[in-house]
Amino acid sequence: MDFYISWSHSDARFSDYFEYCPTLVSAVNRNKNVFKKLTNYPSKLIIDSGAVYYSRKGRNKLKEIFEMQLSLIESMPETTPIKIVHLDEPLLNRNTLSERYESVERTLFNALEHMNLFERNGLDKNVSLMGVIQGFDFPSIKYSIHELKKMGYKHFGLGSMLDKSPKEQIEYITYVSNIVGPENLHIFGVTGLEQIKEMASLGVESFDSSRPSMAAVYFQIMYSEPFRTYLISSTRVNKTQEKIDKPLSCDCPICIVNPDEIINTTHRSFTKKRSIHNYYHLVKEIEKIKSSVEIC
Repeated sequence: MDFYISWSHSDARFSDYFEYCPTLVSAVNRNKNVFKKLTNYPSKLIIDSGAVYYSRKGRNKLKEIFEMQLSLIESMPETTPIKIVHLDEPLLNRNTLSERYESVERTLFNALEHMNLFERNGLDKNVSLMGVIQGFDFPSIKYSIHELKKMGYKHFGLGSMLDKSPKEQIEYITYVSNIVGPENLHIFGVTGLEQIKEMASLGVESFDSSRPSMAAVYFQIMYSEPFRTYLISSTRVNKTQEKIDKPLSCDCPICIVNPDEIINTTHRSFTKKRSIHNYYHLVKEIEKIKSSVEIC
C-alpha cells in the first residue's frame, strides 16, 4: 500500500529528501511548472483534476484540464508510473437528491469524455486513467462503479468522505474494495490511523493526504514510536493539545542537521522543514502498520 503525499507548488520538496516518495498533484495553473524546480522526481505520480478548485472558481473546462495533465506528464521521466484522474463533479453543497444525482451523472459524463481524450492521445504505457467513484450512498456508488467499468476503467479512486465519521469511512472503503478489488483502489484524502489500519488489512493499493504539510502549517510536530502529535508551545494557537518547547530525539533529514528548525515559527521555510519532519514520521507509522498486518 502506497502513501501519496498531496502536494502543491508552494509545499516542501518531499522527493528531494526521500528517494521513494509517491506524490499527488492537481492540474491547476499554479502547478504548471512545478516539477522543473525539483532535483529528484516523485517515484510515482497521480495527477488529480483539481475538481474542487475549479468548482469553487466556477469553471471546469475538461479539455483544458486534460491538456494541463498532459503538460505535467511531459515533465516526468517516461519510466515513472503515472495515473491521471478524470474531472469529477464534487458533492459540495449538493443538498437535494436530484442535485446529488446530477453530480453523479456529470461525473460519469466527464469520465467518458476523459477516456475518449486519453485514447485519442495514445499515451505511453506508464500512464493510465483513474476513474472517480462518485456517490452519496451505497446504491449510487455501486451504479458509478458499474458505469466506469463499462467505459473501460481499471483503476478507481474513492473520495467525498471528509464529511463522514471514521467508522463510516471504513464502511465505504470496505464496500468499494469488495467490488473493484483492493489492488485497484485509491482512497483520496484519508489518513486517520484506524482507517490506515483497515486499508492495509484490506490490501488497498494506495491513499493520499496533505496531513504532514497541514500539521506543519498549524504548528504541529509529529513523532513516531509511538505516533503522536504535539503543538509548538511558543505559538498563540488556542488548542487543547499537548505542547512541546524543544525538539525530541529524531533522525529525520531535518533533525540530523539542525533539530531546532522544526520548532522555529518565524518563517515559512521552517514550516516546510517541519512538514518534511512530519512526513518522515507519518511514513514510519504507516510502514509499521503495514508490517503488523503482514505478520498477522
